Amino acid sequence: MVAQYPQTNLLMRQTTPSALVGATLLVCVPLTTVPAHLHYVHPNTSRTQLTSTNSSLDHRFTYSIVQTIASPTGLIDSINAAINSILIDAGGTLYAIWTPTEKPETAPFEGLGESQLALMFAWSDQNPPLSMLDSTIAGLDGISEVKTDVLVPIYLAEGLTVPTGAGFYVHREEIYQPRDVDEVVRLSTEAWDTWESTFGTRVTGLFRRSGNPGNVARLLRIVWYRSYDGWVDSRNAERDLEARRRFAARRLLQLEGSGIAIATNRVVR
Repeated sequence: MVAQYPQTNLLMRQTTPSALVGATLLVCVPLTTVPAHLHYVHPNTSRTQLTSTNSSLDHRFTYSIVQTIASPTGLIDSINAAINSILIDAGGTLYAIWTPTEKPETAPFEGLGESQLALMFAWSDQNPPLSMLDSTIAGLDGISEVKTDVLVPIYLAEGLTVPTGAGFYVHREEIYQPRDVDEVVRLSTEAWDTWESTFGTRVTGLFRRSGNPGNVARLLRIVWYRSYDGWVDSRNAERDLEARRRFAARRLLQLEGSGIAIATNRVVR
């Protein structure tokens, strides 16, 4: 039995009502250690003010929830073909295609739904072609709705490449006062130094929703686990007390509404 949920709340929760379920085979892949890229920039900072020399962090990312009528994985090839010219013209790169994943009924996640995909693209332009992207995808047979947000990368494990393969990915949104974001980033990255090796997991990336909707900072953290059981194992905070201390301090800074999460797999070709 797979969990069923009434709507996707992550990032698009104010605008995207969708049925949610999960159903994708989990596959374990080996964990490798790769230097991460870290840089925090306010979403309204101009390109000339960026202090990082790593060009991947100068990109903007789009995060799209795609509601389908048929099997979502069967539409991936047609989506790729339709948006290829947009990517070429606008300097876009496919970052990841996220698909539903299996999880117990009691798992505390909001989806993805069995009829949904989540698409992430990285754009060298600071103003991605949102209208063209959404209208092109929504115009394909078998797709009923597309909703997209723009994200600013704060932390990327391996630039514009997701460093892990198939598995159990948790996409979690947290809400903070804008003034607390620097401290949240510091606490997070310091905790990950030991947490990743302790539990054999990998933080894929940390992003901030562009602008300050509602005068708050919405952060999206994506983390890879080998499986659902690996995620459960990582809840055992006693195994890494230093990380637990930093995560607890970060939690104190969260605003109401934080913690909405979806679980996905990733398409690997």
